[in-house]
Amino acid sequence: MANTVMLGSLLASFLAFEAAAFGQPAQDPDSTPLPRAQWLENGIIDAGGSHEPYTFMVRTGSARPGAYEAYQWAQSEEVIRRLKEQGVEVFHTHLYKGFGTAAEKAEMEDARRAAEIAHRYGLKVDSYIQWNTMMYETFFAEEPKAKNWIQRDVLGKPILLVYGYQQSFRYRPCFGNQEYLDYLKRIVRYAVQEVKSDFIHFDNFDLNPEPDSCHCDSCTLGFRKYLRTKYTPEKRRERFGFENVDFVNPPQWNVQNPPERMRIIADPGLQEWVDYRCQQMSDALRQMAAYAKSMNPEVAIEVNPHGIAGANRAWEAGLDHARFLKWTEAYFTEEENPTSYLPDGRLLSRVRSYKLARAFNNVVFTYTFTDPVAIAECLTFNQTIGFAGTDPLTSSMRQYIAFYRKYRDLYVGAKDAGNIAVLRSYPSITYNNAAAQLSAILVEQALLQSRVPFDLIFDEHLKDLSRYRVVILPNSECLSDQQVAAIRAFVEKGGGLVATEQSGIYDEWRRFRGKPGLEGLVDAQQRFRGFGGQGGGRQGGGRRGAGVAAPSAAPARKEYGQGRVVYFPAVEFDGPLPEMGRNFKIGGEFWKLPKNWKEITEAVRWAARDEIPVQVSGPDFLVAHLVSQLEKRRMLLHLVNINARNVRSIGAVQVSCRLPSQAAAKEVRIYSPDSEAPVSVAVSNGPGGATFTVPDVKTYSIAAVSW
Repeated sequence: MANTVMLGSLLASFLAFEAAAFGQPAQDPDSTPLPRAQWLENGIIDAGGSHEPYTFMVRTGSARPGAYEAYQWAQSEEVIRRLKEQGVEVFHTHLYKGFGTAAEKAEMEDARRAAEIAHRYGLKVDSYIQWNTMMYETFFAEEPKAKNWIQRDVLGKPILLVYGYQQSFRYRPCFGNQEYLDYLKRIVRYAVQEVKSDFIHFDNFDLNPEPDSCHCDSCTLGFRKYLRTKYTPEKRRERFGFENVDFVNPPQWNVQNPPERMRIIADPGLQEWVDYRCQQMSDALRQMAAYAKSMNPEVAIEVNPHGIAGANRAWEAGLDHARFLKWTEAYFTEEENPTSYLPDGRLLSRVRSYKLARAFNNVVFTYTFTDPVAIAECLTFNQTIGFAGTDPLTSSMRQYIAFYRKYRDLYVGAKDAGNIAVLRSYPSITYNNAAAQLSAILVEQALLQSRVPFDLIFDEHLKDLSRYRVVILPNSECLSDQQVAAIRAFVEKGGGLVATEQSGIYDEWRRFRGKPGLEGLVDAQQRFRGFGGQGGGRQGGGRRGAGVAAPSAAPARKEYGQGRVVYFPAVEFDGPLPEMGRNFKIGGEFWKLPKNWKEITEAVRWAARDEIPVQVSGPDFLVAHLVSQLEKRRMLLHLVNINARNVRSIGAVQVSCRLPSQAAAKEVRIYSPDSEAPVSVAVSNGPGGATFTVPDVKTYSIAAVSW
């Protein structure tokens, strides 16, 4: 009883916290960077009991006899001690689910006690906070004003967060409503100051797809203010044909025009609404992160938005990763892409999500713990374990944790060493996902399965391309004049460019250019409208589509300034295109090598003047990733046999690795969790770099090249 009274008093003080402490930052995606948790530079091994409080299990009907005892056990000292013994370094547990602080105060106190135990064992604490749920049955009783904090559709009905037709008691809060954000900050304050959380996990970080977008007064008025702030009157006239946006509303839909059937987003108002939703989520997250870090700069922030899995996340969920990952140190992806090599040659992986994280100095959390191949892929591209699961850990995870901790110095401080960049253009993919994302997926698949090391870059990265040898534009239809100028200057100074299909045909608002933006760089560009034309249309239309020209169309090469350019009229899908479902997601059924993958990778090598940092032999299910530790004078080549379930070993992998100028390799050592100890292999130095042979790759190997 004393603990309950104490917590109630603490929470009451939070409710009285001055509103002035919760001021909104300026609406600017490039605002001042936030401090980052330095302890994460050493990597992270996170695991726990459960993030579900007992009240939630009861309300959802998932509580079985003994559920309360299981809930208590998951945060017990015995579980925490065992996780510590298995190599876990961060304990994950529940904190707040969305019932309201009064309804959850006893369970929040349980979380605080578990955090004290974890800290006593030298573990850091990862606290679960529900970002996107208001369990209105208890919340409204606690906060009557909260009826004005929820998202409402065009008819004024509450918008739900629903799982499989269940849980209709979960209303989505509005992230344009400052009163709700102020309430959420009280939870953050409790986490940081009372629980002493080291790591905050915000779950369900997304919005509903259309037609379930919020039309409440906060969002309608906020949208109009956003347009007035974003554009001058002259620019608004150019954008809409008029200056006064005081009567612009969020979009509406009807049965004749369902949003999930729209291939191309051409309406300027709808484009801006998508952008507003993305900015709203980013701004709300920045508020939370800035507030947490104002109390403790070493608190790490993580969200659960999913990664790159073929969906149009800006359109579907109001999420632009390039915007909000500036405010996080980690993100969770629950995408359905199990790491595997399928009989038809498709290689499924989460590599894109890992590369997205690396582009913004984040770590990925995902479900890998039952599969050694998935854990190996995570270590390769994530350079740390991330989320290790729940107690008890699997034998595979324990094996890989032991390997990672023993050889941690191979990972800490490692920088991706690829010099090829693939652009993921926000307007191109957002306004025409069916065409632009399909081309991006196929080009990335060609590089991944050919073991050409590459980075994913986003629109903002076009400002500085100095670290790259080649930039690839995979049907990057929408490029601004400034972006075109940056790409042109990059090539003139000696960079390589590989452009495909309709790249640069439109400006950043998807206005068709009379003269292609890449004219001069690209001479043979075809001016066709792509998959399904400008409008909606039936799902089966434009089957050659996705900007895929006739198979006979040949790539064109040319010298331009000091650089090289290759243009591909088509990235050819190998076989008939699968049907696309709602919102034209490019799911795993599309993830295969394009028909002209050899021509694509050869073009990249030609554009790079063969200055690719590493070449690796092997089958297309052997993937490779090169990182550098220049201060330790070594390069590290990670190799994963994605098909290890069927091909137990890949023998005699030939490697040629470029080293920094005038460096000569003195040693190559092979590390693997499949071997008892590292082994040294012979290495020779030549004009192309250090050459050596990895004698055997079972599931995962690292070749450390020292000079």
